[in-house]
Order: sequence, then structure tokens, then C-alpha cells
Amino acid sequence: MISAAIQSPELARLAVLAGHMGDTLPDDGFGAAQDNVPWAAEFAGPAWGDLGRGYIEVAERAGYVHANRQLHDHSPLIRDDLYLAADDDAIRAFCDSRVRECKGVLGDTMLCGVDFLGISQRESFVAGLRMCSEVLDRYQLDWPAPSSPIGGPSYDLGPLANRLTCAKWWRRLVRVAQGRAVGQLARVRQKVAKYRQAYVDDWNVERCRAAAIRNHETLSQTIATNQEGQEYTLAELAAVGVSNLKNRRNELMARIRGFEEVATSLGHEGEFWTFTTASRWHRMRWISKARKAVPVAGWNESTPREANQHLGKLWAQIRAEFARQDIRVYGFRVVEPHHDGTPHWHLLVFLHPDDRRLARKVCRRYLLSDNGQERGAWRYRFDAKRINPGKGTASGYIAKYIAKNIDGAGLNLQDDDSGLAMADGAERVRAWAGTWGIRQFQQIGGPSVTVWRELRRLCSQSEPGLYSDLFGNEAVMGAALSADCGDWAAFVECMGGPLLPRVNRPARPAYWVQCEAVDTETGEIGPGVTSYGDKAKGAVFGLWVWARDGGADQVEEKPCLTREHQWEIEHHRPAAPDRPAGRSDDDLLGNRGVPDWVTKMAGILTGQGQGIAARWSCPFSGEAALDLCQ
Repeated sequence: MISAAIQSPELARLAVLAGHMGDTLPDDGFGAAQDNVPWAAEFAGPAWGDLGRGYIEVAERAGYVHANRQLHDHSPLIRDDLYLAADDDAIRAFCDSRVRECKGVLGDTMLCGVDFLGISQRESFVAGLRMCSEVLDRYQLDWPAPSSPIGGPSYDLGPLANRLTCAKWWRRLVRVAQGRAVGQLARVRQKVAKYRQAYVDDWNVERCRAAAIRNHETLSQTIATNQEGQEYTLAELAAVGVSNLKNRRNELMARIRGFEEVATSLGHEGEFWTFTTASRWHRMRWISKARKAVPVAGWNESTPREANQHLGKLWAQIRAEFARQDIRVYGFRVVEPHHDGTPHWHLLVFLHPDDRRLARKVCRRYLLSDNGQERGAWRYRFDAKRINPGKGTASGYIAKYIAKNIDGAGLNLQDDDSGLAMADGAERVRAWAGTWGIRQFQQIGGPSVTVWRELRRLCSQSEPGLYSDLFGNEAVMGAALSADCGDWAAFVECMGGPLLPRVNRPARPAYWVQCEAVDTETGEIGPGVTSYGDKAKGAVFGLWVWARDGGADQVEEKPCLTREHQWEIEHHRPAAPDRPAGRSDDDLLGNRGVPDWVTKMAGILTGQGQGIAARWSCPFSGEAALDLCQ
């Protein structure tokens, strides 16, 4: 049977690709180059330009069995005529083609359906969208979900069509799929591990670097102008916000330190918890004695994003049990990757001392619900440490994890998981989080940080009239002054403490939705919409503040404006570079002069500088090329 399969090149090739008889076939078991190379080029499709050279090298070194098997490993990156590891120019060209295809499909169905088939315009529109969904299915891409809910058969399908005919939407969709497909292939091939490509593959690190450079150039070329004539580039505005890594780290540390001060004043204790997934979520494991990474046998082929979602579900169950047991916690959560890219969570939480033992029991029970009988589960799945104020502060304990996941500042150590400097390791962690769409830091409990930022903005603009701006609300005014001083602990106290539900706090973010139009007949104001036509959620313009009018019992929410400037955004493209001067007639005819360095170098190396110079000054010949190469 096996020999019969080897007799047929097609059957043998399919057997190898399916994983059968790989060990029984010789290295060049099914034919010469003329049989395999055309098939490989057809199989690779748009990827042949990148994979062809490697395919030939492997075939010459180890035979076509190994070359075809390696080519098949890249099949997750090949989706019809889309190659997900292509450069950005190719991705842009692909997205432009898909936009033209979707526009053509929608236009044809609308025209033919209404004019020739006699169906309604909506039915023909739906038929066009179904055909566009087949385009997405062809490339294994997700269908666009509108941000506003679908409200029955009368729902406007325009936002879906607007997305499918938008090149920017296609680029975002493909780039996300691109990074995750390449990253998962690297994990499948065991490339992502300690002392190999830690946390995330090198290709995604380079992609994120290029994206950061591209985004910075775009921000630098985009000008924001307000009604007072002030102009700033978006890069300048981003540098003073939390997009700046230093500002982000400083704000996080200020908030963590503030929570610790609040906990001390309330008599609460700090706990440092670590949540880890079961072994089946890990691709590789590190053997300390052998100092090498080996694959996990029972890996479920999950992605880091899926593993993080699994931890999120367990945390939701834990918090629900906390609510049933009346256990109240607050603090911060940090997500960071293991060396193979699988996420784990660090939580710095504060709680009442009487709840500490029960809280640990609840966490361990839920984290061990997933294959809790495996070896090492009790030791590694859940780890809890009590913060001892005599040995150090809670903020000092977590400072390392904050810096390690942002910019590595202040850490003159080597990253244990990657073997790199902390700054280089932090860059890879940021690339990992961006590739898999994982939120690195999240506050647990406490007041809204948006209120904190808006109050800081208000104080920088109108401190003399602060009392009137906040309608005489003493609590919010105290919170504003605390926020302006960077005192998170005082801010939390003024906002009602760390455990008060947000709906009961004295201030909350206010969102402004720009109205689309006013119906002149009915006076009805049309809802604001996004660029795709969805109902807009609005942008922050200030705060809703509880104010008392008249008696002490008469309270209502009033808007407090914190963003008094309106900005117009304009993109200034850089000037086109000067065109190089045209080539001279002598250059076109081959009568070129000899560069001095050529004469000198040739004379030093061969002692024949003059002879080469003579050939160089004449129309270029094969003999001159041969002399230069020797």
C-alpha cells in the first residue's frame, strides 16, 4: 500500500501534507524539481515570492518531502489570494481591491434587483450584503458588527455597507488578522519561547515598530487648531497625555500609591495574587535544569487572546462569588506574558483583614476548576502573598511589574524571560499586547479615572472660578483640588471612598453627541452618527455634577464643561521630494568617468588600476565587469 502511494506523486504529496507516511518516504521521494516546484508555486499562490527561495533551499538540502511539509506549515497565512505575511504595501493594495469588489457587488445587485427582478430596494441591498459576506468568508475574516444594536427589520443596513466599502476598515481588519495569524504560526512552530523569540515573534515586533513610526509621522503631519488660533500637532498633544509612556507609568504609580494610603487609613490589608492558566493553555514550558524550552504535549492550540479571555471568565466568576459573600476588594490588575506568550495575571488588591482567608479560598477553588488535578496545579495556578508593611510597600512591590510592562524605566536588570535588557523586553511586551488585543492594566473598584483627568483639566483652565464651575459641590471641589495636586488618596476619599458604587458618586463623565440634523417640520433632532452611519456614543465634554437648588433635598445633575476648546483637524502632507536630475548623454552612452576611489582601490588590490580605469572610461564591457569582480 505504501509503495503504491509512493508511485503516485500526487498521492504521496497529499499523504505528506496530511501527516501520514512522512517517515517512510525518502527525502526526494516524489519526483524532481519539474514535478514539485510548479505545484508548490500554485499551492503558495501570493506567498510564493516570499517562500519560494526558502522552499528551493530546503529542497536542495533535505529533499522535497521536507520542503513541501515546511511549505504546508505556512498554509494558515495563505487565504486565497491574500498572503498575511506580506508587506504593508501589498496589504494596502489587497484592501483597495476588496473595496472595489464590494462596491461593484453592491452596485450591481441594487441595479439589477430593482430594474430587472422587480424586488424592493431593501431586498436587493440585503442580497448585495450577503454576497459581500462571501468575500469575507473567502478570506476567513469577521463580519462587521455595528456598534448600535439592530432594531428589527427596519434597521438601517447602511453602516454595514459603509464599512465594507471603506479601505481604512479593511486595512484595520486585515492587519489585526495578519498579526495574529503570523504570531500563532510562530507559536505553533515553537519559535516563541525563552531565549528564542520571547513573548511574541520577531515579525510582529518589527511590524509594531513600523506602525509606531508610521503613526508618529501621521500625528506630526496633522495639525489641530482651536477657536483661539492655537495650533499644535497631534504628536505634541499626545506627548503630554497618557500616550506618553512616562506619563502613563507615573499616573499608574500615583493611583496605586493612593489606594495603598486609603487602605492604610481604613485598616485594610494588601494582597498580591497571581493567576495562571492550566498547562493545556501553554505552548512551551521551561526546564530549569536543562535550561531549554520544550513543547507542552497537551496544548489545546489556543491563542494568548483566548487564554486571557479564559482568565477573564474565571475572574468574573470569582467577583460574583465575592459579591455573594460580601467581600469587597479594590486595587489593580496587571496582565503580562509568560516566555511563550501565554498570559498570566498579577493582582494587587486591598480588602478587610477578616475577608482575606475566604477570598483566597474562593480564588483557588475557581482557578483549580480547570484540570485542577494535574501536577503542579496547587502550587502554580494560584499564588497569594500578604503585603507586609515592615518589609516594603505594596506600590513598591508592584512597581517592577508596572515598569516591565511599559518602558522598563528604573530597572537595571536583565529580563529573566527574554534575556534582554528591560527596555527591550518591555518593547516586546507592548508588541505582544498590541498583537493580541490584551488590556495590560485595569483598575479594580474605586472612582472613575476619567473624572480624575477631567478635574485636572478643569483646574488647569479655570481655577479661580472653580467653586461656581462645580455648582458649590464641596465634595467635587475637594476632589478637583486633590486631582490637581496628584493626590489619588484624597481624591478617592472626596469621591466617597474606594467601595462606593459609581452611580452614587458625586460626579461622573459627561458625553456630548453631535446632532446630525433638525427636522424643520416636526422639530425633532436627529441622532448623531459616526463616519459609518452608526449611532454615535459621543465624546467626553465634561462632567455631570450633583448640585443643590433651593432646599437641601432638591438635587439634580448639572453639566460642568471641562473642554472649552473646539478643534479643527487638518492633515498637512509633506512636500514632494525634488526629482533627481536627468542622466546626461555621456552617461546614457556609457562614457562615464572613473571615480577616484575605484582607481585607488583597484590599484591597491591588483596593481592594475590604470587598466581597469581605461575600461571604465569606455562603454561598459563584460571584460571590465569581470575585472571588477575578481
